[in-house]
Amino acid sequence: MHRSPQGPDHTLIRSSGRNRPCSSRRLLRAALICTLAASLPAHSLTIIDTIGWTDRDLQFYGPARRYLVYDTLRGTHAVWKNGYGEIRYNYCPRNGSWRWQNGTVVNRTQRNLGCLDVDIRNGWAYISTDYLWRGRPVISCLTDSAAGAGSFREYNLDYDRRHNLVAASDRGYAKFAALSGESLYFYSYFGGFPLGQVGSFPTHNLAVSKQSGRFGYIWTVTSGEDKDRLFLKQTPNNGANWYATVCLSDSVPSSYNRSLLGACATYDTIRIHLIADFYDGTNRQEVVLWHYCPYLSPCWHVVHHIRLPDSSPIGTCNLAACRPSIGINRRRHELYVVWEQFDPENIDPQTGLCRAGIWASRSQNLGISWGAPIRLTPADSISYRFPFLAEVVADTLRILCFADPIAGVWEFGEGSQTRNPVLLLRVPADSLPVAIGDPARPDHGLSAEGSLADGGQRLRLLDALGRTLATGASLKEVSCRLPAGIYFAVSDKGNRTGTVRLVLVR
Repeated sequence: MHRSPQGPDHTLIRSSGRNRPCSSRRLLRAALICTLAASLPAHSLTIIDTIGWTDRDLQFYGPARRYLVYDTLRGTHAVWKNGYGEIRYNYCPRNGSWRWQNGTVVNRTQRNLGCLDVDIRNGWAYISTDYLWRGRPVISCLTDSAAGAGSFREYNLDYDRRHNLVAASDRGYAKFAALSGESLYFYSYFGGFPLGQVGSFPTHNLAVSKQSGRFGYIWTVTSGEDKDRLFLKQTPNNGANWYATVCLSDSVPSSYNRSLLGACATYDTIRIHLIADFYDGTNRQEVVLWHYCPYLSPCWHVVHHIRLPDSSPIGTCNLAACRPSIGINRRRHELYVVWEQFDPENIDPQTGLCRAGIWASRSQNLGISWGAPIRLTPADSISYRFPFLAEVVADTLRILCFADPIAGVWEFGEGSQTRNPVLLLRVPADSLPVAIGDPARPDHGLSAEGSLADGGQRLRLLDALGRTLATGASLKEVSCRLPAGIYFAVSDKGNRTGTVRLVLVR
């Protein structure tokens, strides 16, 4: 049985199937990408565990932060914010249960939580923090005494720095990313130096390879002429040398190339895989999730495209689909992306805001093509927020998220303060649909012909949220009248179902 904190059960649907004949042709001005799958429906279980509680709605302002680490040798580590300046930590050993019912408090005095990582040599957790001391900001790091012990010692790193993040390399060395003034700094225990101009809003992130010691520093500029542009700077050897800074927004093959909340990344070995929630810089109701890997050609691929009605109330510091995180199964050469997405048909009557759900997508070829997105949480009276996918996926996705009974963030004046469960979702990787057929660039105007795409067969048309838009429609008809976005055309034949994923770009 699927367990949720609210009670109702739901299932995930797995799609698999075989290729069907396809060829390309122009359908008016639309660019149509079809991923064709014919399958018998299958079901798998999502297990939801409550691992703690929090009265903080706002877990992180900008991009998804590393609050969850899965150590394949030892177990799973999780952190979250509670109260004013309290950090809670929990640990689940392999083949065991969570060590504390509501986590354990790791800091003796008030601290701002940065993020979490683990030294893979010994399983010790690192938690980055910052705080004020006599009016001066200080960055520090909490280090556990043993794997999952929950007994942390604090080390101060530097003064006049804030919004501190940590990542640990293949040799266990911890590196940090923090703001000083409006600049992003690289830090180690031996000092630091500036990487680039960011602004006062914390939109930076930090990724690391546990196989090669490579670090990636990612940030969005929040003011000035570079506002909403996304940047990346990498070091191949723990900060000894650096590659040139890259403006990622300049290479995105679309007008959806501006970043409000930054990005998240992981490494396979030396190759970075980055996921970003881009919009056009003005309309927060339309978003494209792009995957980036500089070693692919092209280096950008669409994971998900959503367009909500312009009047959809999604709240402060949000996009229609935002805060994605990315994980990898190196054995199977698969990538997975998880994000929060707002539902315009699920409005909280108290705040008038859209409730959010947790969604996911899967790639079997390290980002070249992506399966249809699937919702992992029910569309009920709860808003599921701030997900983070553990970067290592061993056939099961481990996702940390927070269940808020009132949509919005009370710290922003949206609703009242509530006590919210901290959830750990375990989702079998094979529950996520896969992309079938050859991937195509969304700006090249490709379509599929054959039994589902020749215009002769009548289809059921669904939007990205799974809502029926039309029945008895043809692909030619829908391409004429629909706005840009991702859709699904379904054809039922006896006991088999054919599904076509449509990416429509105007």
